[in-house]
Amino acid sequence: MPICGTYGSEAARLIQAAADLSPGIIEMRNQIERDRRLPMPLVERLRELGFFSLWLARGFGGPELSLTDFVQVVEALARSDASVAWCVTNGGGYARFSGFLPEAVARRIFVEERAVVAGNMGPLGKAVSVPGGYSVTGRWPYGSGIMHSNWVLGGCVVLDGDTPRRRPDGAPDAKIVFFPTAAAEVIDTWEVGGLRGTGSHDYRVADLFVPDSHTVSRTGHSPLLPDPLYALPFHTAFGVTIAAVPLGIARAALDSLRELGAAKTPRTGSALLRDRPVIQAAVGRAEASLRAARAFLLEACDQAWSATSAGTSLSLEQRALVRLACAQVAETAKVVVQTTYDAGGGTSVYENCLLQRCFRDAHAAAQHIQIQSGNFETGGRVMLGLEPGTPIL
Repeated sequence: MPICGTYGSEAARLIQAAADLSPGIIEMRNQIERDRRLPMPLVERLRELGFFSLWLARGFGGPELSLTDFVQVVEALARSDASVAWCVTNGGGYARFSGFLPEAVARRIFVEERAVVAGNMGPLGKAVSVPGGYSVTGRWPYGSGIMHSNWVLGGCVVLDGDTPRRRPDGAPDAKIVFFPTAAAEVIDTWEVGGLRGTGSHDYRVADLFVPDSHTVSRTGHSPLLPDPLYALPFHTAFGVTIAAVPLGIARAALDSLRELGAAKTPRTGSALLRDRPVIQAAVGRAEASLRAARAFLLEACDQAWSATSAGTSLSLEQRALVRLACAQVAETAKVVVQTTYDAGGGTSVYENCLLQRCFRDAHAAAQHIQIQSGNFETGGRVMLGLEPGTPIL
């Protein structure tokens, strides 16, 4: 069910596609967790339907979804499985680079090869300037979806010899570099509690040549396409992609509790779970909280999109509001899954109960730097007229 929100025709198609895929994804849940990756038939179906192209430029045949449309599409998938949604939000979000890479490179990666792109944009690697490009060395964690990806990206600090390159403002220069997944070594590190099926392993390269044409600036970069999506600040756009997942997880937990409540009679009484006033109050509060957090996120996204559509750069306050909305979604999702887990009683501890999976997945997702609780301090500083105190805004 679409919950208080409107979306465009392409988003409507994708949301319906997510609903159609749901029964099959639900059947695959245990396999996805066990294998710590998405099954390739599912990956191919997601690719065919356009889920890895959510932010592909219209000029390349993509839907170039608005922020609110993107959120609602990923949310719909997360109601079926968080790991599937996490891989889609990363791959679909990285299609945004079609507006930053040179046209020929973007067309090759996103159109001709229909590639799924994975990787970590954090500047953890080193890119040494060499003729025609960079010699890249680095190791990155959290390569979500790398096991089914075709291309990988990685954030790098730029070096001239052994010296870090500086931008005109004195800040270190950094690049996001793109290379085929086959050029990287994937290191099996993803032994985790939540989001197991994302296969977010480490990966590394050593002295890999990356042409300059396969890089974009991570700091102060300018898009090559003029559309609103590419005018959004870097962290505003990608923070929203992460927040969409816990929204769907929390909704799945409430849906699951409703089903359980209509079937379970606790051992300490004769009434169904749903007939207990304490459960009714808990569900009422959780429902209200989730809808409020969702409305805040959609409102903040809509305001940001309206500003960039009008050719206006986002103010610091607008960026902070989006970040606060993302953090609020994460905090609310954790409260909702805790509420539903507690309400489920002893049933919740079993692996065949969705409530324990929602609990694990929501807490794993909420650890992401773009939505974790430290962002409340950042937003609060801006609301009080102070500098944000972090470049991640």
